[in-house]
Amino acid sequence: MIKVGLLGGSGLVGQTYQKLVQKHPLFELVFMPRREELKDLSKAKECEFIFSALPNEVAREVDPLYAQAGFGVFSSASCFRMERDIPLIIPEINPEHFSLIETQKKNRGWKGFIVSKPNCTLQGMLLPLFPLHKKYGLKEVLVTYLQSRSGAGKDFRLDESILPFIEGEEEKSSRETHKILGDDKVAISAQCLRVPVSVGHMATISAKFHKKPSLDEIALLWEQSAGVRYFLDQNRPTHFQDLNGGMDVSIGRLRSCPLMDIKFISLSHNLIRGAAGGGIATLEQYLKTMEYAC
Repeated sequence: MIKVGLLGGSGLVGQTYQKLVQKHPLFELVFMPRREELKDLSKAKECEFIFSALPNEVAREVDPLYAQAGFGVFSSASCFRMERDIPLIIPEINPEHFSLIETQKKNRGWKGFIVSKPNCTLQGMLLPLFPLHKKYGLKEVLVTYLQSRSGAGKDFRLDESILPFIEGEEEKSSRETHKILGDDKVAISAQCLRVPVSVGHMATISAKFHKKPSLDEIALLWEQSAGVRYFLDQNRPTHFQDLNGGMDVSIGRLRSCPLMDIKFISLSHNLIRGAAGGGIATLEQYLKTMEYAC
């Protein structure tokens, strides 16, 4: 078993990490400090890797302390995502970006490293679009995210209303997508709304390509792609049917678009695929990519 630690275990993402790690066949959670113990790194000495679910303002100070001390830190905080030497990873898309770790360690004089996890909305857009981008060349994306209230934290409440603005979310959709794809020429127009659903981020997506694919070609690619489930039923995906396992992005309502080439709906579990489960999958992929000897 690989021994891991968890920073920020009391929030929704941290609680989800605890549940997933407890059931994981490879990882054992041996360190989860209280807030006042975060900087006592001596208590983490058994760990090989650290999951960080700390809020941004705390992670900015604390996560580098662990990286400097020699731990591999897999962080959910947005403050590291656009650092040029910190990889921003979706495991199925850009594992080659783990190569930035050696540059990061050299640049910063760290014994360990930080790997960053993208914004919780991006998986719902990029996992369906990436196989299409590789074959047909993504040119333009128009996306509207309907983000559940759990994305705002466990104390956030929203009933009988939709909030038309979530600070910083739309900008992250463009910046982080460009970094993950290694292509800043893809034009992205994003809108982010908070909706009164407990869990699950839905997205309405329209896309245009350099070479237009047929709907049958797209459906075949999705059926062959890891991390996505494609439904022919026009009434799918739905929150109550399609968030079960948590890691798959569910896709439906694929059709032609009169303005772009195609349009479709996606649904992803923001606490699992978009957060804790994505962080765990990133460490799993790191171990495979770096041929880690257990």
